[in-house]
Parts: sequence; structure tokens; C-alpha cells
Amino acid sequence: MIAIIIFFTVLFILLLEYFSRRDDLRHPHVSFDIDTTLVEPGEVITLYYSVHNTSRLPLLYVGFSLRLEPEVVLHEDEEWRRLHVTTDFTGTRVDHHFYLLPRRKFSGKVHISLKKRGLQDLGRFHIETGDFLGLHPVMSSGDIGTKVICTSDKSGPGELEVLGGELGDVSVRRFILDDPTMLLGYREYTGREPMKQISWKQSAKAGKLMVRQNDYTTDRVAVVIVNMDSSQRPIMEHCLKLTRAVCERLEEEKIPYELMSNGDLFSLPEGIGRGHLFFILRRLGLSRPTGYTTLSQLMERCDRRRRSNCSYIIITPPVGDEGQAALERFRRRVDSRPVILYADAK
Repeated sequence: MIAIIIFFTVLFILLLEYFSRRDDLRHPHVSFDIDTTLVEPGEVITLYYSVHNTSRLPLLYVGFSLRLEPEVVLHEDEEWRRLHVTTDFTGTRVDHHFYLLPRRKFSGKVHISLKKRGLQDLGRFHIETGDFLGLHPVMSSGDIGTKVICTSDKSGPGELEVLGGELGDVSVRRFILDDPTMLLGYREYTGREPMKQISWKQSAKAGKLMVRQNDYTTDRVAVVIVNMDSSQRPIMEHCLKLTRAVCERLEEEKIPYELMSNGDLFSLPEGIGRGHLFFILRRLGLSRPTGYTTLSQLMERCDRRRRSNCSYIIITPPVGDEGQAALERFRRRVDSRPVILYADAK
């Protein structure tokens, strides 16, 4: 009787081993998610990961690891690090070892931040599993696949003191409710306008979101002009920091602003609000930075589009005689004195 039990037990195990090796779905499915794709340097975000056993058989052993890129900083307590983190000359690795029943999922998360600006890869994953008895291990790896845009860092305190008086001169008291006499018409919602600008009555008629288009000719607006110079990359990083600081300052003062550049920041129409600032922060993170035209050509383009009752803030690295001449020509043609912020290699 015992021999029969042992025989059928061995037969059952061999059958499980046979079918586990034939089961094409025995390899687990790995997926990742992240709570945001736009961050600033040092901002802590959460990376979620899961391993799903799509097989009809259990996985008695799964070894799963994340190898993080050098620009990724891990934020976990000491006890969690002791159990799951290995740091060596190859970098930081997060390890998990577990088993998975059929159709079950293992989930985990890590808190991370990024050291510097740019479009960042987070790293790679490695996973090891195999057949029922573990006689034929299977290993695979791949990219995490989730990229995060790290925008420019904030500029240091006191760097925008020169804007204090200028913004005080151009700032206007904007009412909680818009003046109906300033209404020009309606246009389609682009995502950059404040929610209070949406006209729900006109949206219902048009079948899509419509916003009020006000006449701001009596209101002050600002144009942020960024000179992109590919030959001065270290200084351009400070230019991007100043651009972020200026835009956030204009947001605080509730002053509508437009962005113009001669490089891969491109240009953005006049707007204000979280949506408008989001697009700018995203472009700051994706910038190489690269310039496409000269400062003289940029100022000529701004001169052709100049308008009254508008303030100009120019952000640029140090320029030569030709650039200074272009700035001087523009200064003489506009109504208000432009604010010029020179970046340096901080």
C-alpha cells in the first residue's frame, strides 16, 4: 500500500513537472506604475510594481529585483533597506523573493527621487523563476519602461529681487468675478485656462468645453523671452532655473504671461494657471538645451509682435556685442523698459 502511495505521489510530481515545463504562461507578467511623471529634483514620488502569475500552476519560487539608475535616489527606512536593498559598485538593487499561487499577484512599491533635470529612465528589472521542481530556472530582464520628466530646479532666494518693482508696476488687481464688459467672445478650452473661465452655457450649446475670451487690452500682461545658446550649456541650466522662477512669480502675482524662445523651449501663447505652468515645467525638463536661431532673430520676432501695455522679461546667458545691440534696439522700441536677467554658471 505504501509503495502504491509513493508511486502515485512521484507520478503526480512528475506530471506537474512535465506540464510546468510545457506551460507557456508559467512566466509571470511584470508591470509598473508611478504616481506622477513630472517632478522636480529631490521630490519624492512612488514607483509601484507587481508580478502576476498568469499560469495555471503555482510558482514555488520567484526572484524579483529592480536595479535603479545612478540618478535615482531611494527613500526607505533602515529596516526595509536591510531586508530588500543591496548597494555595491553596480548601484542600488531592490530584491524580493516569494512564491505565487495560480492567478495571484505580488505587489510592492518604493519611494524614490531624481537628482537632476531631464527625461530620466528609472532602471531595469530582473526576474527568475522556472519549472515546478526548479530544475530548469528561467531568467528574464527588461526596462522598467516608465520615464519621468524632472523639471528644472528652483532658483535661489533673492535672485528675482530685480523683478520686485517691475512686477509691482505691472500687477493689477484681478477680480474674483470677471468684468462682463471685458468679454470679447468664446473659444475652445485648451487646458491652460483657469476653470473659472469655462462658460458652461456655451459649452452645452457647442457640445465641447468653451471658455470666455476677455479683452485684456486694459490689463497688464508679461512676455517671458528666453535666449537659448547651445554653446553655453552650464550657464543654460541657470537660465532654465530663472525661467521657472519668473513664471512661478508671475503666477503668484496673477499676471497672464506668454513664453517666447529661440530654442527647444519653443513658445507658448498667453495664459495663466496650473495648466499653463505645467506645460512650461514640462518643457523645462525636456530641454537639451538647444538654440535654433540667434538672439537678434529672436528679438526681431518679438519686435514684430510687440504690443502696448505689455511688460517684457528677458532671460539670457552673457551675450556679445551683437546680442547687446539687439537688446538695445528692442529696448528703444517697446513702451516699458524690459527687465533683463543674465544667467551665470552657478
